[in-house]
Amino acid sequence: MSEAIKATVRLKKQEAIELKDKAYALTRRAIMNGKHVVYTESDIVHFAISSTIKNIDLDENGHLAIKQENKKS
Repeated sequence: MSEAIKATVRLKKQEAIELKDKAYALTRRAIMNGKHVVYTESDIVHFAISSTIKNIDLDENGHLAIKQENKKS
């Protein structure tokens, strides 16, 4: 697909809570390290998608799975 699509993804309540907590923790850590960066839930979702989408596949039972990248020695 070459065209960008507009989409809304509905999160489960627990996923939204975990995402909010992660954004807060990362922002807090960045600020404590002298970086004045505020991470939003959206930042994390976009990063997670772009970092893992190529590794999403099906397992032997047809369920979604994240395949492990082969690390070169």
